[in-house]
Amino acid sequence: MSRALVAAAIALLGLSVATSSIAVAAGTEWNSVRIATRSLNPPDGSPESSAAVGFEIDLARELCDRMAATCEILSGQGNDAVPALLARRVDALMIWLPVTEAHRQAIDFSYAYAVERHGLVVPDPGPLADLPETGKVLSLAATPQDARDALVGMRTRLAGRTLGALAGSADLTFLHDQFGGVATIRSYGSAEAQMRDLAQGRIDAIMSPVESLQAMLALPGYRNLAASGPQFGDDELFGSGIAVGLRKSDRALRDMFDRAISTALTDGTLERLSLKWFKADISPHRCNCKPF
Repeated sequence: MSRALVAAAIALLGLSVATSSIAVAAGTEWNSVRIATRSLNPPDGSPESSAAVGFEIDLARELCDRMAATCEILSGQGNDAVPALLARRVDALMIWLPVTEAHRQAIDFSYAYAVERHGLVVPDPGPLADLPETGKVLSLAATPQDARDALVGMRTRLAGRTLGALAGSADLTFLHDQFGGVATIRSYGSAEAQMRDLAQGRIDAIMSPVESLQAMLALPGYRNLAASGPQFGDDELFGSGIAVGLRKSDRALRDMFDRAISTALTDGTLERLSLKWFKADISPHRCNCKPF
């Protein structure tokens, strides 16, 4: 065997041993994982909240199988989930947590397993059913000029209207920031209440994650509603995806989740679960996944 071939063989053997060592170490340290999820019975009882919970629980089980880990899924963590993670009462968060810089200051994230787009829903037919740039996906960060141009046109059409969003949501912040000077902004305690007011004509439009709304729009009484205008996402306000929240010190666990999510994206599992729960594909169509 030539010297070059011997060197190549030694290099490959070293890589194989190193990879095996990492896998064994990760498997030894993380053969059991406690995953926090939201309540199985969302307080507002809304179908889109139930869909998100079911999607994440199904995905958690799938990822645990791929990681060869025994997982304990703990529901009902809610607003206490991040403190529970930092206090080591749980090991991972799957609570529909958007990846934002504010969140990154406290915790780490896996690769995104879902993307959220946010937009307006209006009566259709109706005067707002054909807002500018309907169907386009825009970002104040990634496509700033296109987003600003679309918002100028939307402000003209939404002047004097009443718009609604869930209290405490990024959607409500967006409405206040972009349309607060021209429209009345109303906050709601539940998705069902805002959809009911929209369907009955008490408000003109609501803003919400577009994918989650599919469950509501399919229900009797809401079929005269439709998305209108562009969808917004992929920026600091809405986040750059939905991902598993982890402690910054747990890099081996993060790598395990990254590998599992990468394969679930590649083989179509994420798309399949998206369609099952949301009737729409919310899986990332591009991934910053590194080769494993």
